[in-house]
Amino acid sequence: MKRNAQVWMRLMLIAFVANGLGPFGLKVLTERNLSAYQPQYLFYWYLGGLFFALLALLGSSLRVNRKEVALGAFMGLASFCGQAFTGLALSHNMPGYIAFPLTTGGSLFLVATAGILLFKEKVGPYGIAGLTLGIIALVTLSAA
Repeated sequence: MKRNAQVWMRLMLIAFVANGLGPFGLKVLTERNLSAYQPQYLFYWYLGGLFFALLALLGSSLRVNRKEVALGAFMGLASFCGQAFTGLALSHNMPGYIAFPLTTGGSLFLVATAGILLFKEKVGPYGIAGLTLGIIALVTLSAA
């Protein structure tokens, strides 16, 4: 069990670091007047993520079932679409200080609302602190 926790922690740290790299690339492409390449960039970014996940899975003793694969595919597709629309907004001259907080804040709001209303999740003190810090971070970053 301890081995699985170590693998999980390592993968979560990689996800934490890699999380912002995709949107950062969209901004770089826009700033360099290369917006036409955003679809290819996103395709290869997500394809690389899929290969990385498969390698991590093959290197561990973890096994997945069809439901988990379907959920992961749906989440990946939703993420891809969100990034594509963010790239589209950037390529149509929406400033990054507006596009990125809306993208991130929209996701935060949607997930929190769905969890509370659809799944009847109870938000404890740590959840409230996390939501509050997320909102504060979004406001701070968009003001910069």
